[in-house]
Amino acid sequence: MRYLTREISGILRGISFSFLFVFEESSRATTSERISIITAQIRTTPEMPGLDGMASASYPPIESCPSYDPEAIQLPPHLLLDAFHGLNVCAPMVRYSKLAFRTLVSRYETHITMTPMILAKEFSRTEAARNSEFSTNQYERGTYELLPGVAEGSESASRRLSEKDVSSSELPSELTNGEAHREAQAERRRIAKQKVRVRGALVAQFASSEPEPFADASELVGRFVDGVDLNCGCPQPWAYEELLGSYLLRQPETVRDMVRAVKARMGSDFCVSVKIRIDPDLRLTDALVRNALHAGASVLQVHGRTRWQSSSEPVDLDGIKFAVDAANSCGFRTSWGSKGGAAARFADGGSGGLVPCVANGDVWTLDDAILYRKTTGCKGAMSARGLLANPALFSGYEQTPPEAVGFFHRVATTWGLHTGLIQRHLAYMLEGQFQSRAEAIHFNSLSGGAAMTDYLAEQGLLWSADKHADPLASRFGFGTERRGLKKSEGEGVGPQRCWSLSESLAGVGL
Repeated sequence: MRYLTREISGILRGISFSFLFVFEESSRATTSERISIITAQIRTTPEMPGLDGMASASYPPIESCPSYDPEAIQLPPHLLLDAFHGLNVCAPMVRYSKLAFRTLVSRYETHITMTPMILAKEFSRTEAARNSEFSTNQYERGTYELLPGVAEGSESASRRLSEKDVSSSELPSELTNGEAHREAQAERRRIAKQKVRVRGALVAQFASSEPEPFADASELVGRFVDGVDLNCGCPQPWAYEELLGSYLLRQPETVRDMVRAVKARMGSDFCVSVKIRIDPDLRLTDALVRNALHAGASVLQVHGRTRWQSSSEPVDLDGIKFAVDAANSCGFRTSWGSKGGAAARFADGGSGGLVPCVANGDVWTLDDAILYRKTTGCKGAMSARGLLANPALFSGYEQTPPEAVGFFHRVATTWGLHTGLIQRHLAYMLEGQFQSRAEAIHFNSLSGGAAMTDYLAEQGLLWSADKHADPLASRFGFGTERRGLKKSEGEGVGPQRCWSLSESLAGVGL
């Protein structure tokens, strides 16, 4: 038996993971053997700028998903949604939800990000598909302080709800302003002690109509993501004709077999989510949900439109709630399990729990996300077009903050995102800030990266060392001066670390 391998080639600057395609001349080798050879030869790009200078050129084995904040709790998406309610998700978007954009939204309280839809059969067959469709690095996942045991555990949602409570309630007559202020401070300190530092999650979405290609693709990408998702909702005609996406909405047995195949290949604790649309005949939605969940699906993501409805039609929240109720009626899962460690106290310990659901469709503001979760009973809310227009919407911003524009431009150009895609992203982000239609037309007509950079510089949006840094560094106070840690203690990367500006930028590969 003889194997021919091709040398790996990095597309992005910074860290990127590419895949080798192994051509087999003999039919006696099994799929698992071929995949083992592929994954054993995956390596990281040498000469990579890291948190403390240049990374080593050696290639140690990757034990888990990459992270530049190893002290944060790491949970797969289903356990993350189960332990901390009120999470935010970036929807898979063809061409758009690539590495640079996922990195941007993760800085603004998007806890779970998803890759664009990838064709599982092509991904498992060809090196070119793997190189073009998937890339990641240890900097793209965000770090968050979440509050367990409450309906809205994220920082921005909790702050928004507390603001509404204060504005709608009157100060008790027996308390002075000073006493009320002290009580509020005490309450904030109590909550701060309960918060948990958690790392975000990355999910790779695949489109497939057969179990084996989906399982092959999941095994190839499994070491670099926190879970995979099966697309059962893409309404594009080409996908339907290829028996992909929304075609599967009325093929519950096929969905069941594909979920089982990945679970059998990757293990019962590996996260496999299913993204669906509601059907006009809700009995078919019920059948699909039950088949997927009884096969072992870890998360159910529901878009509140049918495959025939356009994005201009309103989302059916009652339809989403119906799917959530169908998922809850399937009972408790008993195969989630826990691998122990610091994350074990937030896992189910093997006893199982209700499958968490995520609502999708027309989430344009933080208030929309809160409303969707409250109305439908979902643990998370997902946004696509809303995040394109305002990547910081889950942090409570009404429009894209200027620093996000500069941060994205810097990261995207550094990591090699196609110039045309950078321009489209920036056009979405700046759409609400253009002073006139003529200005929008002018921006869209810019040709080349140099013209786009000049425009951003004129508007004061271009990244500069004096103005912009990694938003995570600012959020957790890493931009302050050092506190004189002893060299023997090490500087670490946890809550006690204070990053300099240069290290903050190195933290995102700049």
